[in-house]
Amino acid sequence: MIDISKIKENVNVIKEKVGSLSIDSIFIEQNNNLEKIVYTNENLHELRSCAKLLVAMAIGIAIEDKMLVDGSPITLNTKIYPSIKKLTNIKNENNLAKIKKWTIKNLLTHTTGYESQMMSEKFIKDIDKNELLNYALNYDIPFDVGTRFAYNNVEPFILSVFFQETFGINLKDFINDKIFKNLSIKEFKWDNYGKYCPAATGLYLKHSDFHKIGQLLLNGGNYNGEQIVPEKWVKEMSSMQLKTPSAYKVERVLPKIGIGYYTFISRDGYIFRDGSNGQYIIVNKAKNLLITIMSSEKDMSRVTEILRNVI
Repeated sequence: MIDISKIKENVNVIKEKVGSLSIDSIFIEQNNNLEKIVYTNENLHELRSCAKLLVAMAIGIAIEDKMLVDGSPITLNTKIYPSIKKLTNIKNENNLAKIKKWTIKNLLTHTTGYESQMMSEKFIKDIDKNELLNYALNYDIPFDVGTRFAYNNVEPFILSVFFQETFGINLKDFINDKIFKNLSIKEFKWDNYGKYCPAATGLYLKHSDFHKIGQLLLNGGNYNGEQIVPEKWVKEMSSMQLKTPSAYKVERVLPKIGIGYYTFISRDGYIFRDGSNGQYIIVNKAKNLLITIMSSEKDMSRVTEILRNVI
């Protein structure tokens, strides 16, 4: 069992060492027992990249429901380009050739060919949100599709555009209808970028509701006896799809060994999803363990340090 006292001790040690540690709340659930640490209230909290987890779940539901793309059921091999080709003018012929190869799986595994992050908040703060798709598709794509992992916000956003243009529903509304309502999540904030859901970021939830997303990951898509996300899909999105040596840092409590579909595969059976400023969903199925963390800590490595020698 997780040693709660050790986590509290680690929090105090880090605070003394660095002067501050902006942890808002920690939920630890093991064998159906839930402990709340540093927990005070239930305000909406920005999740940043943890929103990507919901995008992957939504794609799994769409595949399970056999939603149609040009008359055929959507699959991991469905091409993106036919649904977005009329939305912007791709001026770079090299980009165009690569974008035509993009599949759903390429977008879920960050293997579209971009070199590095180019769509986080600091990169797009001065760009008209209605022009983001034009910005993304004309941004240099130097690498071959499917050959190289490069973490980015661009792929979830493009999936959001694809989803809305193909199925005629904003991805946020689909997630609300298929996931949030089934989890009794009634209060959230998720503003559009232009007319599309940002997908990669921008979602605000209360911690108790954020924890429910983690429960889906831990329990194979099941919540209170209801199958919200297909069990087979949750297993697939939580399994190693690609090793990520460029993201691996051995000194981290949870080194990123590889990726699933918007999940990170770590050591000893741990998988997790993180978001800037220290939002975390951490799962270990063998230990029947779920840890969710809300924080406002710029140095994210400090957040996972509270779990040093605990997990």
